[in-house]
Amino acid sequence: MSARLVLHVLPVDLARGAQTYARELRLALDDEATVRHRTLTLFRSAPAALRPDLKLDVPSGPLRRAIDPRALLALRRIVRRERPDVVVAHGGEPLKYTVLAGVPSARLVYYKIGIGGDRLRGARGTLHRRMLRRVGTIAAVSNDAADEVRAWGVATGDVVVIPNGRDPALFAAPRDGSPGGPTRIVFVGHMTASKRPDRFIEVVRRVRETGLAVESSMAGDGPLLDQLRAPAAAAGVTLLGRVDDVPGLLRENDVMVMTSVPEGEGMPGVLIEGGLAGLAVVTTRVPGAADVVVDGDTGCVVPVDDAGALVDAVAGLVRDPARRARFGAAARARCEREFSLEASIGKWRELLSAVDARSCTSST
Repeated sequence: MSARLVLHVLPVDLARGAQTYARELRLALDDEATVRHRTLTLFRSAPAALRPDLKLDVPSGPLRRAIDPRALLALRRIVRRERPDVVVAHGGEPLKYTVLAGVPSARLVYYKIGIGGDRLRGARGTLHRRMLRRVGTIAAVSNDAADEVRAWGVATGDVVVIPNGRDPALFAAPRDGSPGGPTRIVFVGHMTASKRPDRFIEVVRRVRETGLAVESSMAGDGPLLDQLRAPAAAAGVTLLGRVDDVPGLLRENDVMVMTSVPEGEGMPGVLIEGGLAGLAVVTTRVPGAADVVVDGDTGCVVPVDDAGALVDAVAGLVRDPARRARFGAAARARCEREFSLEASIGKWRELLSAVDARSCTSST
């Protein structure tokens, strides 16, 4: 009997958390003898974190705002040729292509990795809900993401929550901050408007204005990188660009700050990485943040639009090394227990086995 095939579909390859996580899933779950896992990207992109097995290589353009018929036809050909036993759509964009490509609902899993919010109102929201009704199994990256699906009333059964996961072995406790030395504050994220890297620069500037000694750096690339150079230099923030060794970077820091808005967030993997590295984390209250960071125990969770609360939380941790250390140790323990890659993969293995069993039954 030949090995069964699970096909994971993503829009593009990027050096971001969703692609990193999908790659780790593929590597951990793949078994040539029983169940083969393969990744596929729909649109053309440079090689990055995912390194997909299959690339449709459709040029990205205005058609992506609706349905690009080139991507749909190419995916339909792949599905007919490869005949996957299970298809996992990682996110809303792959969802519409996998549904329209004719993947049977019993074999289709939707992994909801972000919150739709205002983007899914009106006609776009109606279309998305219709797509969801043609999905046999829904998994969500966080409780907030699962709650949004339930609120739409389209889930045929309970939504399974499968959080992001990271390998704790890749992360180690941060450096020992030298007494009296500057506290090191770090931002890790894509330089886009939704991540608000300019807000991080503002926070660092205002913390420094209180007379506290800090060093700060930002890791990541993206469309806003060039326009951040001048304000970052003025605030004394070092722009590192893309950093491949994120665990190594985190080991050299004391506090991680995340300044994102809710749009597009589901469970930021960077919060798990900061926790596994033993860092005290300050984050805005975006979807999934409170799943990872326990306010007042492993870090600080502040309102999305309250810049003053961000400044106060960061400044408080700079002033109190003992509190930083306590938060960091608690964060490491929590993330090892709740958000290890092994725990996440175990939930996927259980879910996919159930889906595979149901799809076999429906086809007999």
